[in-house]
Amino acid sequence: MGNVAVGLSQGDFSVIMKLLNENLTEGQPPPGVVSKPGADSPEVKEQPVKKGTASSVSAAQGETKAITAPKIPATTDQSGSKLKFGFKLDSVSASLFSGDTEMTKEVCEHDRAKCLGKFELAGFLVEGEMMNDNSMKVKVILKDTSLEDMRPPKQNGITSTIERSPWSRMIQRSKSGSHSGSASPNMIDVSFIQAKNQDKNVDVKINSIHVCVCTEFLMSIADFFVKGMPPAPKEPPQLPSAKKGVKKAPVKEKPKLAPPPESEMSITVSLGRPDIILIEDPSSYDSNAIILETEMMFKMRVTPDATTMGGSIKDLQLYSCVFNKRDSTKTQILPPCEINLHSNAPYGQGQHMDIQMTDMILSISPATIRTLTAISSGLAPAQETEEGSKSSAVPDNLWAVKTLAETNFWFLNFTVPEAEDAAAVELEASGEQPVEEEEVTHGEQGPAHKDVLLLAAPVIVVKLEGGIGKRTVPLLIVETGFQGEVRDWSSELHVESTVNLEVAYYNEALAVWEPVLEPVHENNKRHKWEIAMQVAQNNDVLLIDEDDVDLPIQPPKMSITVKSEDILNTTITKTCLDVLSNLGKAFNDAYNLVEPTVKPGEVMSPYLIQNDTGLDLTIKLDNEFETEDTLETSELVNGTVNGQNGMPPQADSGRVHLPAGKALPVFGRRHNALVRKASIIKATQEGDEKKILFQIDQFGVTREVTINRAEKKLFEINKKTEYPAGDKWAVLVSVEASYGRKTISLRSLVQVHNHMSQAVEVFYKKGEKDLVSVGRADPGKSLPLPLPALYTYTSEIYFKPVSDRYGICTNGVNWRTASESGLFPLTCATKDGHASFYMNVNPTPEKVLFEDSSEMNRECLTLNLHPTVILHNLLPFSLSCLLEDATEEVHLDRGENYALYNASVNKSSMEFKMKYRGLQWTGRRQIQADVPELSIWTFEATNEKGEKKHLDLGLHNKQGSGTLDISLYSPYWMINKTGMPLAYRGNDAEVTLEHPADYKDIVLFSFKAKSLFSKKKDNKEKNGKGTVSEKKTKVKEMKQAGKASLKIRDSEWSDKFSLDVVGSSGTVQCKTKTGSYECGVRIDMTSSGLSKIVTFTPFYMLVNTTETTVSCKEPVDSALWLDVAPGECLPFWPQQTGKEMKLKAKVKLSDEETGPFLINTAHTTLLKLDNEYGGLDVECHVSESAMVTTIGPYKHGCASVLLVNQAENLSISFSQSGVGKTHSLGGKQAVLYTWEDALGKRELVWSCGEKKDERNDLTKDGCGDVFYLPDCKLFWVSFLDGPQRVLLFTEDMAVVGLVQKEVEYTFERIDQEINLSLRGVGLSLVNNINQTEVAFMGITSSGIIWEEKKKRYKALNLKTLVILEAAYQKYLIELAAGKSPSSRVTLENKMEVDFEEMQMYKPHKRGIRRSFVEGVWVQYKTSPHQLQLHAKINRLQFDNQLAGAVFPTVLSPLPPPKSVAADSVPKPFTEVSLMLSKHEHSHMTQIKYFKVLIQEMALKVDQGFLNAIISLFSADVPISREQETKQFEEDWKQTNLPLVEIVGVSLSHGKKNFYDHLHFSPIKVHLSFSLQGGGEDGDKPTAIQANVLNVFLQSVGVVLTDVQDVVFKLGYFERNHSFYNNSQLSSEMTSHYVGQAIKQMYVLVLGLDVLGNPFGLLRGLTEGVGDLFYEPYQGAIQGPEEFAEGLALGVRSLFGHAVGGAAGAASRITGTLGKGIAVLTFDDDYQKKRRQQLNKRPANAREGFARGGKGLIMGVFDGVTGIVRKPMEGAKQEGVGGFFKGMGKGLVGVVTRPTSGVIDFASTSLDGIKRIVDLSDEIRRLRPPRRFHKDLIIRPYIHTEAEGYAILQETEKGRYVDDDYVAHAVVTKDGKNVLVVTDKRIVFASKGELLGQWNCEFTYTWVDLKEPPRVISKGIEVVLKDKEKKKFLFGGSSSKKEIHITDKKTAEWIVEKIHEQMERGR
Repeated sequence: MGNVAVGLSQGDFSVIMKLLNENLTEGQPPPGVVSKPGADSPEVKEQPVKKGTASSVSAAQGETKAITAPKIPATTDQSGSKLKFGFKLDSVSASLFSGDTEMTKEVCEHDRAKCLGKFELAGFLVEGEMMNDNSMKVKVILKDTSLEDMRPPKQNGITSTIERSPWSRMIQRSKSGSHSGSASPNMIDVSFIQAKNQDKNVDVKINSIHVCVCTEFLMSIADFFVKGMPPAPKEPPQLPSAKKGVKKAPVKEKPKLAPPPESEMSITVSLGRPDIILIEDPSSYDSNAIILETEMMFKMRVTPDATTMGGSIKDLQLYSCVFNKRDSTKTQILPPCEINLHSNAPYGQGQHMDIQMTDMILSISPATIRTLTAISSGLAPAQETEEGSKSSAVPDNLWAVKTLAETNFWFLNFTVPEAEDAAAVELEASGEQPVEEEEVTHGEQGPAHKDVLLLAAPVIVVKLEGGIGKRTVPLLIVETGFQGEVRDWSSELHVESTVNLEVAYYNEALAVWEPVLEPVHENNKRHKWEIAMQVAQNNDVLLIDEDDVDLPIQPPKMSITVKSEDILNTTITKTCLDVLSNLGKAFNDAYNLVEPTVKPGEVMSPYLIQNDTGLDLTIKLDNEFETEDTLETSELVNGTVNGQNGMPPQADSGRVHLPAGKALPVFGRRHNALVRKASIIKATQEGDEKKILFQIDQFGVTREVTINRAEKKLFEINKKTEYPAGDKWAVLVSVEASYGRKTISLRSLVQVHNHMSQAVEVFYKKGEKDLVSVGRADPGKSLPLPLPALYTYTSEIYFKPVSDRYGICTNGVNWRTASESGLFPLTCATKDGHASFYMNVNPTPEKVLFEDSSEMNRECLTLNLHPTVILHNLLPFSLSCLLEDATEEVHLDRGENYALYNASVNKSSMEFKMKYRGLQWTGRRQIQADVPELSIWTFEATNEKGEKKHLDLGLHNKQGSGTLDISLYSPYWMINKTGMPLAYRGNDAEVTLEHPADYKDIVLFSFKAKSLFSKKKDNKEKNGKGTVSEKKTKVKEMKQAGKASLKIRDSEWSDKFSLDVVGSSGTVQCKTKTGSYECGVRIDMTSSGLSKIVTFTPFYMLVNTTETTVSCKEPVDSALWLDVAPGECLPFWPQQTGKEMKLKAKVKLSDEETGPFLINTAHTTLLKLDNEYGGLDVECHVSESAMVTTIGPYKHGCASVLLVNQAENLSISFSQSGVGKTHSLGGKQAVLYTWEDALGKRELVWSCGEKKDERNDLTKDGCGDVFYLPDCKLFWVSFLDGPQRVLLFTEDMAVVGLVQKEVEYTFERIDQEINLSLRGVGLSLVNNINQTEVAFMGITSSGIIWEEKKKRYKALNLKTLVILEAAYQKYLIELAAGKSPSSRVTLENKMEVDFEEMQMYKPHKRGIRRSFVEGVWVQYKTSPHQLQLHAKINRLQFDNQLAGAVFPTVLSPLPPPKSVAADSVPKPFTEVSLMLSKHEHSHMTQIKYFKVLIQEMALKVDQGFLNAIISLFSADVPISREQETKQFEEDWKQTNLPLVEIVGVSLSHGKKNFYDHLHFSPIKVHLSFSLQGGGEDGDKPTAIQANVLNVFLQSVGVVLTDVQDVVFKLGYFERNHSFYNNSQLSSEMTSHYVGQAIKQMYVLVLGLDVLGNPFGLLRGLTEGVGDLFYEPYQGAIQGPEEFAEGLALGVRSLFGHAVGGAAGAASRITGTLGKGIAVLTFDDDYQKKRRQQLNKRPANAREGFARGGKGLIMGVFDGVTGIVRKPMEGAKQEGVGGFFKGMGKGLVGVVTRPTSGVIDFASTSLDGIKRIVDLSDEIRRLRPPRRFHKDLIIRPYIHTEAEGYAILQETEKGRYVDDDYVAHAVVTKDGKNVLVVTDKRIVFASKGELLGQWNCEFTYTWVDLKEPPRVISKGIEVVLKDKEKKKFLFGGSSSKKEIHITDKKTAEWIVEKIHEQMERGR
């Protein structure tokens, strides 16, 4: 047969499919109807096939060549041929066209421009022969297959039709043939051989396949078929039979085995290496591609005895490349690996399979992600416009009564078959599914098929790479292993598997991997962290619980348990944070397809040797290096290609000549073999060393350098200076690592770094006069000084700005003495007599290594060039500055900064000019260094009348490293968004500042100078040059602590309020003659911390979210209509006064008005309009500083209720409570109803028949029944249909049941349950730069608990638990002693238990168990319409790991008082319970129950810890000047936001969810704060490192003081039966907690006044403080399961199955504030007394008690529980730390708690002290701080090592801190005597009894020992040299010393360690 070509358009395909569909479905019953047997269905009879049909068809088709064998007479010979056949087809192709075929001609041709693609099969051949003995041979061949992209090329593609595009062919034969060697001319070869005994052999070979995947083309082909399919016919709604409530358990019949096969069959399939290519851009040859290569082999053999299978995937590999440069750009993603499969299934038994994988190493780089993203972007469908963005049209006759026939409610489409049993209906409604037990057969099954699959992937390594272009290095590595066993997947699936995991990051500076997820260290062995997973499929069995037969608990269909017994310890270091942020940015850029800076083809060398010595060098490389003689790596000059071809010819032994100033790229030698070590961390910590030798040609000096890590080493050479005589020259070798490239710079000791924007030329003095230029230091760059420039007669360096205007500086900098002389000012005079050029040189020395020693005992020097003064304009408008002697003015825009190069500190004066509020302001001032950091600068201006005006601005002077930063700012920016004229005044009542309503710019405000005088301080600057006297400076210090008053229009002045409480908001009231004005105030801070932004907003605002103008008016006579345009937010100033503020609204285009509604109470109401608009949806949002009323259009669901009466002949009358008008709803009718009186009580009253006045508030779901006649019952059900509340009345109980079931889903069986439990989690925060562990966070499991089983296991209370555990321990001890005690015991609390059966008999018979709570436990359950989440964190503790910490524990839960704890169940620190339903008939999610409970906690922070945390997380680089300007611009933008955005009202309506019950518990925190910190100066106050915070505190004039146990109480957050979208809810919740916290911080800690109530109570709420707070330990929380059961009981009570069942919702606990909580009063007396307390001045000696600080006193007394007496002397001068000098370091931060009623921070009075006494368990650190090593590498944490290291650090106050810890042994059982071994000595340390310090009893260095110690029977014997004989405690002298160690193994181990160190010491 020749060529067959088919052309098919999308329209043709659609017609064909439609015809097929109609023909195939003809005669079949419509969907949903089951035809019964015996119906008149046409029977299809089998038609006999007429002979000759096939031949006639084939004849009609054309040239078919039938190869038929000649007829052979039948013989008895069995081997002869019976039949030969063959079929050949040259090609068959199908072309696909988009669109439809135009039927305009008789023969239609397709438009070539619409062609999508062409699929072709070429060379198809079938040949076969059948023998007389029934043996057979068949061969099938397919030569080629191709799929071609025929779409017209794009504009930028290749336009030729012959070469359409490099990727036009998606599938074709590979031109290179098969890679496997035996090239086959065919793509597919199939051979089938059947022997005469019926044994069969099938062999399939697939070769030379080339698949090029272009996702965009494949999507368009898929689109062709998907859109061409005819639409499926709409099915009528399912009519569920009530009988589905009675589900029969499936009958398990005895399985019948199929007879075994009689013959054998073997199948072999082989796939020769295909080319599978994923393309990024199909229009380019230079496109990135990902290529998959592999070989596959599969064999299967079926015999009568068994079926065996074997398969392998060999050389599976992935790599990325540029397609047309495959070999040169290949980057391996997955190196070759193998997967092998073996399977054996004996006849009649299950399969046994084994899948093994070799090591898989996956390297993922940003380039790979970028390519994959670009490829997958073709898969993403075009984004459709969002539905519902335009408001839907309001239906006609919205409020009219409609008959049910006109509606189509899903909840009325249920039809229940009539002849069903009523019981079944009830069961359906109640959710029970009885099992008909007699049909279930047990134990009669045939042999169970035990399927087993073993899966092993011992090593999977994932490397995340980062880097530039091709040069990537692994930065994060995840090594894991997996082993699993899967059983019985054909019947009841069961999976067990374990995964082990280790994660590390690459520290480039040290060239090692350091742990992120640490290995587990147990019994001196280390293994990876392990987690186990189990999956179990459950049978359909109902568990009937004994206690409550009514509520069967359905087991989930599948349960997955993930559990780890190991503690998950992670370590995050400062370097790790940098690595993660770099990786994150690189991967994010790649994902967002940001163009990479380096093109994929470029190759960067991993090593670059830079010669900056100024002399020619010769470099000799060792064998680990190779250089490449290519253009890319040719000689470089200062890092750029020189243009010479190739590298200089190399000498024989790898020597390379490297001239001065040039660089040499070098490559490491490639290792082909993949080297794998046991552990990534261990392997890399062995290091990778390479060596180079450098020789200075001029002097013939050779030195060897080892390149391992980023470090600086100094090498002396044999050239000496003449002066100072004998000083050796030195070369510094600096190794820097960045993204896998190590730059090795050879340079001198000194380099110049230019921090200015002006380039500077550098000179040195050759001889006595001649100045020789070294080069230029460009802005932001470094210039290494050549060796000859340093070693000169004067050793001086000179500088000159690169400008013709200035000369060389008059005096040079002597680099030898520079580091001692400090900051060095330089002056470069001008040639034209104008102002000189000034700069400062700040020399910074740095310690470096000397040659190959490990000691940092040499220095190199950087000369930093800084401008003398930088001016920062922090005002919100531009200004100009003129320096005296300067020629031109400097113009600074807002936020800009400028370096004043012509300014000399303490000499130059400057003049500022600026335009502000229509006047020209001028200020003149001398630049001075020794002034207060914040000072006042008064500007002057003259107005039109000639009057002088004054403006006080602030000046911030900050001496940085070499530069004086001067910032001009205003303390307050006032922004008026109220639409009213405002006026402000400060403490000075005479001066007022007007702020007109129409003035949109910022008004600057400051408190007048009169109130700013404060005591002058002596401010010593860092340069130590003393202070400038008061007379000279004449500078007033700026202290902006004051209160302002506000006036609105013609009102009186408001009460004073603070402008400094940043981050808080509130309201200010201004009284008028008739009432009062009220406005909102919000205070923010600029990024500099110097200015506060005070925004005044109207208290009442109106927002219009409709598409038409809305008018509003107050219901008072004098009021006018106020028009609000669409999308507009307007201020609203009401005329009315009183508690209720009312408003009416209408659409401007119509006359119909709404009823009045409130605008000062939170509500959402639809106000009815009988016109085309339907109504207006009013939502009033109440916050602390505003009442925002949003008016929106009618939307589906915003009406109060949809009333549906399904009863036939029953009328229902209804009305709103308190409203006289009654409405009637007839039978089979429905109507929408909304509240008629928006001000009235929101309750629906309905009556029916004899039943009158039933009430429903329409907020929650529910159902019930009433008798409207003595014997007639009416059921009602209230539920949500999407956002619309529906109240349905029906006489049919089944409808209620079915609706309830559809809505509640309470009875729905769980599909999947996931349980995750982790024993514990640890997070260690380490600053590896300064080698300190900053913090450790641990989540730990509980101690032993006992649980009893009611429905599920619940913990017993603490009192019972203690009694039970004591009895159980006694029982165990007796058993261990060989006695046989009675297992049944009666306990002291009259409880009777049996420990053998684990049963409780009294007071109730229940199962009990002994257990513990995991650190983290999460349970997640899903079913089609439900999601349940229950999570617990048992105990969270956050420790301060710094040495000398004031508070070793930062955060820990506080247990409740013992009296309470005894009777309560142990509670986890945090518990979350969530249950939500997803409705089938709407997209709305209903959150049934969401509760979070957090227990009381203590937060104790000291200043040292804060600084350590800031330094760990902050970047080392300070904020650049460009960033500073950007941040200022952001601040300025915030001041220009429209009112809508300031208020935070979203104009778009996001998807809303319905919250039935949402409750987040109150948060109670005990805060302690100390100004002291860790480190050597632990008893001195520490400065705050956060600059902005410092500035803020200074500007407010608040001094931070120590704070002890201040109690923060944040009230709970609760919402019931409300709609919220996610952003609304999160913003409300955040402002609820954060607002309270900020205000309480100001009041309780800083002593400032705040706007409003610090407990954040909203106005208009009737509850008092007590109602919004309860003690967290009183909080109750239900699991989602229990909550669901409660609901189920409520539903079932309707059907009489449960009497008086609980309605389900947990009753809210309304806790009261405990006694002793002080009510905060904001009078001046209170403030004064509070400040007194904060400054630690007790009124008398009796008040001087300090609370015993738990965990603060650092082991001074173990578990201090009493009250420590506090000395009174010197409180003011020395700070708290001074009181206890001599009592041990760290007793600090203790605040007096006066007892005679002076003050009592809102926590507890003296009862609080007693409470602390009650608690015996002192909270200690979870683990000692980690041990650090001399080589700076962070290693996995080992507990014993850390303990010994800590003891060594503390012994004799850190005397041996420079020793390297090796090992230690505890000598006595109490742990108070320890023998420590270091690299230099042994130390015997003992712990002091009184203060707990570690003292050294004796110590010997290795030199002191005569011989190595040995093990004796008592422990260890140490023999000393004669001179070391010492008198010991018991008199006499001895040369031997015995150390008693009872455990012989410990003694042997410690002696071995000492031997090792002594050997090394020699």
